[in-house]
Amino acid sequence: MLLKKSLFSAFMAAGILLSVSALEVQADPLETGTKAMQETQESAQAANAGDLTESSMKNYAVASVSEGSYVNVRENAGTEYPVVGKLENHGLCYIQEQSGEWYRVVSGEVEGYICGDLLKTGEEAWMEVHASGEENMPVASVLNTREELVAYACQFVGNPYVWGGTSLTNGVDCSGFTQQVFANYGISLPHSSKAQAGYGTAVGVQEAQPGDLIFYADNGSIYHVVIYIGNGQAVHASSAKTGIKISDVQYDKASCAVSLL
Repeated sequence: MLLKKSLFSAFMAAGILLSVSALEVQADPLETGTKAMQETQESAQAANAGDLTESSMKNYAVASVSEGSYVNVRENAGTEYPVVGKLENHGLCYIQEQSGEWYRVVSGEVEGYICGDLLKTGEEAWMEVHASGEENMPVASVLNTREELVAYACQFVGNPYVWGGTSLTNGVDCSGFTQQVFANYGISLPHSSKAQAGYGTAVGVQEAQPGDLIFYADNGSIYHVVIYIGNGQAVHASSAKTGIKISDVQYDKASCAVSLL
């Protein structure tokens, strides 16, 4: 009998201990909910911190020129290099590195160099981006062939005129200028304004598009050729006195035009 009581007491004690242990491992619903909320808040804070870190790591730059204008994105650091894209005023780009006064940037599908004088950078750029919204800002556009050719030709403005010359830097005459500009785009032309008028597709002078050639004539004889750049203007190797320049098209002397693009 004594042995049975002892065994019963032992079983009872074990049962109490098991019950207590079970109670100890049961989760408090309030505590669990609070902990889950804290973990959610911590996750959200971490995500926000990640967004802020990602934003702060971006090296913004914003085009800063007159309204309605744009900046040229060039192939390399210098105005002597071809234009590969254009970025309108208040357009957004991302600085990759600095090279003297120039920045190598990426904007949209365009990568190239922009002169630092034409950009807002640092805190000034950051403030404009976050005021406007990064996703709302324009990015650079790739030049089409006509725009690219005009930009290429215009970079030689100010260089000398030399009769019979074919060097865009050391000196060209009018047909030498057009010959060398178009050669850069794989188009071969003779070194003669009269002969060049027979190439390409004839277009009306008033219908000429940027990149088309317009020819001046006197009594039906062609003596000069210019590259139309738009808005009634042309770039051409004018004379020994003025060199390569941009001027208004002399429509009273324009006899014909051709498109090679």
